[in-house]
Amino acid sequence: KKLASSEAAFTAALVSYRNRDYALTVRQLAPLAKKNYAPAQMQLAYMYEYGIGVPKNLTEANKLYKKLMIGYLAAAESGNVEARYRIGQLHYGGKGVPENIPEAMRWYLLAAEQGHLLSQYKLALLYDSGEKAPHDPAAAMHWYTKAAEQGHTSSQLFLAIKYYRGRDTVQDYASAAKWFLKAAESGNAYAQSTLGFMYASGQGVAENKQQALDWYRKGAEQGDKDSQYDLGMKLSKGDGVPANRTEAAQWFQKAAAQGQMAAQFELAQMYVKGQGVGRDQVLAYAWFNVAIMSGHYPATKPRDALAKTMTADAIAEAEAISAEWKYGQTLIRQEP
Repeated sequence: KKLASSEAAFTAALVSYRNRDYALTVRQLAPLAKKNYAPAQMQLAYMYEYGIGVPKNLTEANKLYKKLMIGYLAAAESGNVEARYRIGQLHYGGKGVPENIPEAMRWYLLAAEQGHLLSQYKLALLYDSGEKAPHDPAAAMHWYTKAAEQGHTSSQLFLAIKYYRGRDTVQDYASAAKWFLKAAESGNAYAQSTLGFMYASGQGVAENKQQALDWYRKGAEQGDKDSQYDLGMKLSKGDGVPANRTEAAQWFQKAAAQGQMAAQFELAQMYVKGQGVGRDQVLAYAWFNVAIMSGHYPATKPRDALAKTMTADAIAEAEAISAEWKYGQTLIRQEP
């Protein structure tokens, strides 16, 4: 009953925190922390450390972190896997103790061998980056695989990329496709986009234009700019789907607004030809300009050719529109 009561009180404190009522959060957490309720101690320590709702006080934060360490060590002795992970986190972040990466990894390993997912992922990252621990590609692959097998999306994605690029392992498109699929099914937009490309090109999977289109659309609907561009290209060309230049232009607009330079170029061409959008030389010139500014230098030639057919006033308007473009925005002509 006491645990249930503490859990309910802590949940209420988190609601206050999410509502940004930090003063109330502190008042709710303080009595729980005095009862050594670890989640409350951790949250309150964090707030003292960064001065959220209370004056910044590293001394008070460290007192709480040290109390947490004592409690976690006692629980870890009886094999509590979450406590072992938390000890690793305190050593890794230097919370209440000096930063000690080897000691953190020792505790992560104990927890990882018990199947603790986040410990497996932390070990994989440390071995993979080689920044705070010795670079060990084989160990990184081992722990990414363990975490991925438990459904950890980021680990699935990292594995897929490694197999796809042949980084730290033999290049294996089939294995890459397997892990991209799992990450894509979990909703990862980058995995969805890459899987669409693999189905389109037959890499690691049988070529399937409809599957490619389906995965591009899933990534595009999540806002992935490359998926939006690829979907736009499929719709524009009628590749595996009936051509629909109006919808293609809509996806190019979304990708272009996010800085996808190939989409900016394609959108410019659509304005030149009046395909999927109304013919508009000013917006065409402006999008060619934005594509060039984004690094798509092949847009220079068609822009200059278009300029020869435009009036000086139209070019000046296009230059002004493109100069005002910002990431996340599309280009709009002001009504006269």
